[in-house]
Amino acid sequence: MNLRRAAIKACAVALATWIAAAQANEHQNTFSFALIGDQPYNDFFEPATDSLIQYLAQETDIHWILHVGDIKGGNEPCNNELITRRIAQLQRSEKPLVYVPGDNEWTDCHRPSNGNFNTQERLNFLRQQAFSQPNSLGKTNFKVRQQSSHPYPEHLMWTQGSTLFVSLNIPGSNNDLLNPKSRKTTSKKAEQLLKARDQAMNAWLGEAEALFNNPDTRPTETVIAIQGNPIDGSGGASTNPAKNGYTSFMIRLVKYIKATGRPVLLAHGDTHRFKWDKPSLERFGGTPETDALFYRVEGWGHPFMNAWVQVKITPGSAQPFEARSISLPSPTAQN
Repeated sequence: MNLRRAAIKACAVALATWIAAAQANEHQNTFSFALIGDQPYNDFFEPATDSLIQYLAQETDIHWILHVGDIKGGNEPCNNELITRRIAQLQRSEKPLVYVPGDNEWTDCHRPSNGNFNTQERLNFLRQQAFSQPNSLGKTNFKVRQQSSHPYPEHLMWTQGSTLFVSLNIPGSNNDLLNPKSRKTTSKKAEQLLKARDQAMNAWLGEAEALFNNPDTRPTETVIAIQGNPIDGSGGASTNPAKNGYTSFMIRLVKYIKATGRPVLLAHGDTHRFKWDKPSLERFGGTPETDALFYRVEGWGHPFMNAWVQVKITPGSAQPFEARSISLPSPTAQN
């Protein structure tokens, strides 16, 4: 009997030691990235974005930067020089920087103030500048997978530890469904273009889902990055699903959460205010179970240039995501 008790005690000690080691490893695997976006909106604010990126280079807790689109203002020209200059600005980051296309640099370029450009031509130019290689931007970078099968090279996928990251070209202006006269295209054509991107989005999330079927590659959580705000931004408040350019994505997002059964964080920009919450997905087919696994974060945007968002991830945790807004030190505090 004493031997049995000794064996049970030894097993309990071994189990406690294993749990402690697992928790220690989990803590060691915790990492953070910086969320920024919707900047700079004009030449005057370019130095502020430079300063922010330079400041983040000194933050030892930050592994890399995520810029969720809109690298120019809605009334700035979409010419080659400006887009090339703003991409070069991101490339000067000392840390790796992942960029997601925004509506201001392609979707809205039909505007007279933007130069009456063809939006698809501008998207192709943006791809040449920012997505010609399977790497993040920045002076130091990391490898990413690109969706080449459709092709949508701006759709990226990468991992850090057991956390999966997916970026998609889902911008503001109601996901490019807005079709004013200045666009010079039919509503049918606008719908066809959106449908083609929706098909690519669906396929890319399908590839991400497949990783969960392999024990050797199974992620513990997913971060999905887009530019548009599909919950309470343009189109998000529409009660008519046909007029909401984000409906297909949000329905697919619910399907993804159900298929993976793991936490998902949606990171976006577009409405320029810090948000950190757990919105309900019920109107897109969500359930209490999917809502429990869903998180949303939005970063600061123009003109709020003195703050950024730190997203902290503890892989494998039941609640793996944390986000907090951080203000930059005032000039007097730095002296």
